[in-house]
Amino acid sequence: MSDMIIREDELLSPADYPEDQRKLVEDFNSRIKRITGIVTGLGKEYHTIWVVDIADMSMHLYRSTGESTSRGAIQLGYRYTEYDRYISEYIDTYVVDRSDSILRDVNSQTVMDRIKDGDLYTVDYMRMSDEGILSYHQMAFALAGQPGEADKFILAYRDIDKAIRKHISDKQYLREQLDIVNALSRDYYNIFKIDINTGNVVILKLDGYVTKGMDKPSDKQYPYDVLYKQYVKDRVYPEDQPDLLEAMSFNTICQKMREQDEYVSSYRVLDNGEVHYYQFTYIPINPMNLSSGILAGFKNVDDIVESAREREALAILAETDIMTGILNRGSGERKVIDALANGRNGMLCIFDIDDFKKINDNFGHDVGDKVIRGIADILSNEFRERDIVFRLGGDEYAVFAENISEVNSAKMVIDRVFSKITKLSIPELKGYMVSVSAGASLSVPGQHNDFEELYKSADSCVYKSKSVEGCEVNFYHQA
Repeated sequence: MSDMIIREDELLSPADYPEDQRKLVEDFNSRIKRITGIVTGLGKEYHTIWVVDIADMSMHLYRSTGESTSRGAIQLGYRYTEYDRYISEYIDTYVVDRSDSILRDVNSQTVMDRIKDGDLYTVDYMRMSDEGILSYHQMAFALAGQPGEADKFILAYRDIDKAIRKHISDKQYLREQLDIVNALSRDYYNIFKIDINTGNVVILKLDGYVTKGMDKPSDKQYPYDVLYKQYVKDRVYPEDQPDLLEAMSFNTICQKMREQDEYVSSYRVLDNGEVHYYQFTYIPINPMNLSSGILAGFKNVDDIVESAREREALAILAETDIMTGILNRGSGERKVIDALANGRNGMLCIFDIDDFKKINDNFGHDVGDKVIRGIADILSNEFRERDIVFRLGGDEYAVFAENISEVNSAKMVIDRVFSKITKLSIPELKGYMVSVSAGASLSVPGQHNDFEELYKSADSCVYKSKSVEGCEVNFYHQA
């Protein structure tokens, strides 16, 4: 609450005056209440308030929280004889930047010109405290009454350092984001703007064939879900289509934009029988307000893979399951086949999530995706770096663990994995325990081991494990 020089109980009582003077007394009380109301309102934000007499520019301190705005002027009722001399001394003492300009902005003539019609006039400046601390401050000026009637005005001070520094930081951030948007426009052949509220998309830039029905930029809106699915079906390499349908879904990109400022991935496109590498990039127009929209850019990156290093990076990307980050089926199987061909024996184990459809139906596909990623992470962490961990697709995974040729040692490893899976913590599951069924087949040292045979053997054991509730593994025993 503001510290007041004149309180309500100190107002004059019209009944104590002759009838012909009561109107003057009521006017006096009204003016005092008006000043009190203005100061009380300002006092919610401003730490120090002066009241200045317009006639002689004398001033007295109306409110203070203890922060000095003049040497020694921290007591209520402190008076200063001349506003212009006071403000000049204040600026000389405390203002450290643009002091001449600030002085022109707050001299009595400028202030009166700015507030005469009842407007609030503010001036921001950099202030140095008595302790040598720099911070952004503000002076605010307002008439203490109605225009044409007021004989006083208010001068108030407040600290705006946090607000100004946040504003500067936000502007810098938006400038950097604008640079990214401009770079996207320069570097990408095809650019689309996605409305996160409606799920619609418009073409901003089109250079070459994208998919059926799209020939030039326009204001025409397309449903994003329809457009991207058609694009994937029409252009994307068949083996990459399932993963890209997930990676480019509306729900996925919205989630990515809430988590990060840029979402980039590469994939393969099939053009007239030739395979080409493409890259997509999604960025928010304004990361602080996603409703401003998302930009999506697509470009051919064949030229980038000319260097061996970048070729290797894209090769790894082509082998990776986009959703989980582990190897995809094609690359995983090739690595196992190569290992067996080079005489490296071990265990091939297949893991299948139990009742995965039930998880999707009861908790939603987003939660199902978290389960898929969570189990992939467990398999990656619990098996060795040299072991081959890959996703077969859907809710199935496979692992080839080298040099595990005995059931007992294999079971110890798998039991450790089971223990981690049953403890998988996903809040949205509300305590539901995830389990998997597993089947394993061991390659025999010194004998020819065929991947297809190992896979079929392990897969048949998965179905046996499905008959048991909870995590279970069965091993294939050769006759």
